[in-house]
Amino acid sequence: MKRLRSVYHLMVPLALALLVPFHSSPALAQGQALPPIKVDLPPPPNFNVQNAPEQYPSGEMSVYGLRKHMSKYLDKDVQVKAYLLQIYECPAEQRKCNDELAAKSKKEKMKEAKAAKKGAPPKAAAATPPPADMKGGCHPCDQPHFFVADSPNTKLDHALLVADYPIKDWTTGKPKALVAKAGAEGGQYTITGTFAINSIGGFAASDGLLIHKKFQDSTGKVITEGNAVLPPDAQEIKLEGKAAEKVGGARIDAKIPENTGNAPGKKPKASKKSGGGSDSEF
Repeated sequence: MKRLRSVYHLMVPLALALLVPFHSSPALAQGQALPPIKVDLPPPPNFNVQNAPEQYPSGEMSVYGLRKHMSKYLDKDVQVKAYLLQIYECPAEQRKCNDELAAKSKKEKMKEAKAAKKGAPPKAAAATPPPADMKGGCHPCDQPHFFVADSPNTKLDHALLVADYPIKDWTTGKPKALVAKAGAEGGQYTITGTFAINSIGGFAASDGLLIHKKFQDSTGKVITEGNAVLPPDAQEIKLEGKAAEKVGGARIDAKIPENTGNAPGKKPKASKKSGGGSDSEF
């Protein structure tokens, strides 16, 4: 009986000893904060959505505001204040190829016209060649367009496309390139046009584009106006709450006196006197 008691007394301290951790020293770095790790990452892209107001105090919409309220403004004339990112220019080699092809086509037509005057029989119509052969191997240049955005460093795939601006002077009919400073240097421009999904010239954008009607700098100076595709009598700006404004060919035609029969930019016809001394027009 005494032996059992001694064994019992030895087992209790042993069991208690097993419950105590073998290592008495605290774990290293347990509960201690590690030094911060510095990682140099590129800045996130800024599309200026959070900075651009939906509408400016002067009344123009931002690109962000226009797209946010797309259903309200679709197929209506609007004014947008934005930075110019890029004006499309046809690549030099592509433009040269198309110019040479046009000159060749014009020369062939002149030959045919001269032959017809001499009584030569017209050439038999050839079978329709494939589209690639019809273009002479040239890829046609895109229609005139440029890109604007709420921020000068916005990527083109997030920009608003402006299509169908005129490339000729309305009064002289001569070619007139669009010249404007892009980026922050140019400041914010005001672009007036019709907000749409498809342009007249063939562009399409699911988040909308502008069919050009007027382009102004930050001082209000008109850089270009009108539309390259619409006929002159259809060139009009119709902003909500404002009177209709004629632009481009429509504006020039409006300045010409009625019943003169003169084209824009031309002087009125001089009247001829008949033998009886009365004035009459032919």
